[in-house]
Amino acid sequence: MKLFVDDIRNAPDESWHVARTALEAIRAIARYDFEVISLDHDISHQIGMGELSRPYPCAETFAAVAYYILAKYLPYLKGIDGWNVPPKIILHTSNQVAGDEMAMLLEQAGMHVEKKYMGAANRLEMEV
Repeated sequence: MKLFVDDIRNAPDESWHVARTALEAIRAIARYDFEVISLDHDISHQIGMGELSRPYPCAETFAAVAYYILAKYLPYLKGIDGWNVPPKIILHTSNQVAGDEMAMLLEQAGMHVEKKYMGAANRLEMEV
């Protein structure tokens, strides 16, 4: 099983389970052991006014999901028997600085992280 964590982008194909919020992602990770988890960093919320709608950045990020992954698999990474192997982590954020911070957190614990930094995910990012 594979988990794609992103508030805006669609998963690469139908083989991915999609989580649109940090809470949804953490619940899925708590319940299942995924082979691969692809993580975004920034979260936007759709703000509507009349017939207009656009994404608006918020203070919440998917970094909490990275911390939860680390907490779940830390016993395995510390060599404690009986724990499942951590998933491969792919960071697909357009925020390279924040992606590097999440990668460093996970890599320092011994997890394998692949970085696939992307362009802007929405119109707001393109305007900034």
